[in-house]
Amino acid sequence: MQNPHFCDRPIRTIAVQSLGRRTRRPSPLPASVNPSSPSPAADLQRRLTAVEARLRALAQKPLEGRTEPDPETGERWDAGQVWAHVAEFIPYWIAQTERVLAAESADPVPFGRTRASADRVDAIERDRNRGASSLWHDIREDLNDLRALVDEIPVNRWRVRGLHPTRGPMPVSQIVDEMLVGHLEEHASQLEHLRRG
Repeated sequence: MQNPHFCDRPIRTIAVQSLGRRTRRPSPLPASVNPSSPSPAADLQRRLTAVEARLRALAQKPLEGRTEPDPETGERWDAGQVWAHVAEFIPYWIAQTERVLAAESADPVPFGRTRASADRVDAIERDRNRGASSLWHDIREDLNDLRALVDEIPVNRWRVRGLHPTRGPMPVSQIVDEMLVGHLEEHASQLEHLRRG
């Protein structure tokens, strides 16, 4: 359920499955934002616009082959698996971000998931054969929801911290950057490196 303090329209409700996240390099975004710092929203919106254009173009092309092996697991995905994961993680991480933002605790709020989630494989398998153009319809709507979230986070709430089960304390600025925007950029790059069918 969406927190009414951060969006004035409901985020599209879907069944959220857990997929786990891929390894990413730490972002240059500061670990916390103090109340007098400018909001990171403008930079995040710019990056969202760029990655949306990349994904839109990729959704129109048949892609073959597998991604490079994951550095930690050796796992390699085909394009269908990547698209299924992208379609799943945006609403999941939006909801998790809203959970952290809604907390009134001074302590970091537990949020997120690990690779060990049983739903991870099920969600990828469920949607991997839907086709990129079909999944793109959902992804495009989710990107609009993500833009709304980014715009509606007050400057002083970017530093609110969540507690990830493996990564530890993370401010909202890092959650949005790494779990959402950076995550999209990573998977767009993976798709760009697959062979054109």
